[in-house]
This record gives sequence, C-alpha cells and structure tokens, in this order.
Amino acid sequence: MSEEQPIMSEVQIGDIVSIIKGTEKGKDGKVIAVYTNSVVVELERREKNGLPARTVINHSKYSVKS
Repeated sequence: MSEEQPIMSEVQIGDIVSIIKGTEKGKDGKVIAVYTNSVVVELERREKNGLPARTVINHSKYSVKS
C-alpha cells in the first residue's frame, strides 16, 4: 500500500480567481479559504443583508488571475 499525498493547490488566500464553470461563471472573486478539493470565494456582489456573497468552488472550476 502506498500513502496518498495531499493535493497541493497553487491558489492561496487573497488570490483573485475567475470562475469558469457553474452558476457564477464569468465572475471574479477573492479566495478566503483553501481546502483539499475546493476554495471559498468572496464575490463582488452583496447579499440582501449587506454582506458579501460567498461560494464554494471546486479546484477544476476556476482559474487563478493573480
């Protein structure tokens, strides 16, 4: 048996990503948390309560802008 190595993502907290798949396709957001299979992104739009909109994006569904 071989041990599985964790997948290391090139994205870091604070990076700007462009969403390429899903309901938020075409939008940019700031990474606020990085997980093994996904990231949490804060979007530019606001919710009705005034807080920034957030969404979870799989690593294969975004590209890093900066």
